[in-house]
Amino acid sequence: MKSPARILAFVGLALLVVGALFAAAGTGAKHVVTILLVLGVAAVAVAAALSGFSLRAVARTRSARRGADSLISIVLLVAVLVVIQAASMRHSAQLDLTRNQRHTLAPQTLSLLSSLDRDVLATAFVRQTSPTRAGVTELLDLYAHRSPRFTYRFVDPDRQPDIAERLHAAPDEIVLEAGDRRSIARNPGEQSLTTALIHVTRSELKAVYFITGHGEKDISNTARDGYSALRIDLGRQGYAPRPLSLVGGGTVPTDAAAVVIAGPHDDYLQDEINALDAYARNGGSLFVMIDPRTTLPRLGTLLAEYSLSVLDAVILDEKELRAGDRTFDATVVKVRRYEKHPITRAFNYVTMYPRARPVFITPDSTLIGVQAQFLAISDASSWGETDMKAFDAGRGVRDGVDLAGPLPLAATATRMPFGRPDMKQSKVVLFGDSDFVNNIFYGVLGNSDFFHNALAFLTDDQSMIAIRARPSLGDQIYLSESQGRLVFLICIALLPAVSLGAGISTIFRRAKL
Repeated sequence: MKSPARILAFVGLALLVVGALFAAAGTGAKHVVTILLVLGVAAVAVAAALSGFSLRAVARTRSARRGADSLISIVLLVAVLVVIQAASMRHSAQLDLTRNQRHTLAPQTLSLLSSLDRDVLATAFVRQTSPTRAGVTELLDLYAHRSPRFTYRFVDPDRQPDIAERLHAAPDEIVLEAGDRRSIARNPGEQSLTTALIHVTRSELKAVYFITGHGEKDISNTARDGYSALRIDLGRQGYAPRPLSLVGGGTVPTDAAAVVIAGPHDDYLQDEINALDAYARNGGSLFVMIDPRTTLPRLGTLLAEYSLSVLDAVILDEKELRAGDRTFDATVVKVRRYEKHPITRAFNYVTMYPRARPVFITPDSTLIGVQAQFLAISDASSWGETDMKAFDAGRGVRDGVDLAGPLPLAATATRMPFGRPDMKQSKVVLFGDSDFVNNIFYGVLGNSDFFHNALAFLTDDQSMIAIRARPSLGDQIYLSESQGRLVFLICIALLPAVSLGAGISTIFRRAKL
């Protein structure tokens, strides 16, 4: 083959390979791929015509056989790439090898995405140069990959301020739209985004009533011991928190998904207990939190129907004193042990309870259909202080009359209506402390998550179980100066030198053949 024809043939083969690779990888426009392939075929054909070769004669040469082997290898490689690309378009799989699986969506998010019944558009207001853009893109890709009903777009708030103003969004916020409903994820993370997704896809808010009139925690109180932070968060998660007074013959509204009794100071009137009992018998759910040193016999009678009660003691933990932790004293109990239950499923966070009292499950064979179990249990280093005078004086010590730890401070019970046509299934969650979700402790460790898990169980809303952002683990490696030099020598000097030496050796060996 003459030199011009050889060059033309080489160019034609190169065009064919590039076009085939573009087609296999799915990059480039279709007309560009077509042009490359047509030009490649034309170049090879012209080269063949110019050379005036005989196919049979050329096929007998050694170089032709080598060229044919190379061409076949290239064609097979392109075919494999085409098959892989076609398969990946229909089926895809991901493998998350990070220690804390931070590139994998939580089970609650996956369940929510698989059950989407409407189209959701996410608009991420992230600047082009924002350092968070890559992470937001990865997160939204995970959501869109799991549900074809979830789509997203990026809007630069500096270049398109009219869209940001219309959707009332700030930089680094994500606006979700589903029909005429809209919700904003203030923090571009999975927890905030899934919360907004729940809010925008929920047809109506679930009403949660907080009983008032007996010194309970106030959901509008912004002071340290108030519940305003809880109220705001409930609103963000698709609930409608409302105060409710049962004094004077009031009844629980029919739209109540749950009723919360948060730290009453005085006992309820019998009419109020009757209203709560009627609500529970009709399938209602009660979230009861009773602080230490309060006596509530009428409310205790209602809890006894679920085999639940509270003990007259304050839980103290001497481990905190031995550990030298002066942030909180021994009255703030840290809980690390949780019993198996839907409320505690995949929950492995520490929770903290200031001045909690033990709860108790009373075995009663006359209560048919009641299933009760503990949820949270203190450490073995804790005890239940029964000497209130010593406690008030700050001299509480473990002795023979105190309750030995570990002690349960949260429990739940379900009452089934066996043989009772006038009753429906009802549920109760009992905590020996109401301050663990006040404005001071609400954001501490896993307190808010535990509360929301319990509320989700009571309202039959498992998708509302809180999703915590996964911490970043193992992303940084710190090397000493000597270790850095060693890595540099191996990666930058040694490995390239070995590769270069192997190449030179191969060239000289072939030259001697």
